[in-house]
Amino acid sequence: MINDIPCIKCDTPIAVDTELYLKGKTFTCSKCDTILGINEPTDVDAQKLKELKLFTKSKKVNETTIPCPDCGTIISFKTKDLTAGKAMTCAACNASVSLQG
Repeated sequence: MINDIPCIKCDTPIAVDTELYLKGKTFTCSKCDTILGINEPTDVDAQKLKELKLFTKSKKVNETTIPCPDCGTIISFKTKDLTAGKAMTCAACNASVSLQG
């Protein structure tokens, strides 16, 4: 996923590939040569950065989450299991979620 992140010095948009960013690739501003990278100092909240890393990691293994239709609790599952016809069960209220053919 590519996002335009404004440069912290001059606000010029820098096209950043999120997956490559999290793997350690750096991106440079075309106007002022400011470097963006996972190991570079940033003003991004550490907790938000951790959540971004976890989100990207879960997408690599084809996992996704959906809210339970009954109680709203997050249900995590592998996409291939759902498309194979398996039903997912909510841990909080035992509601069942599946694809209907």
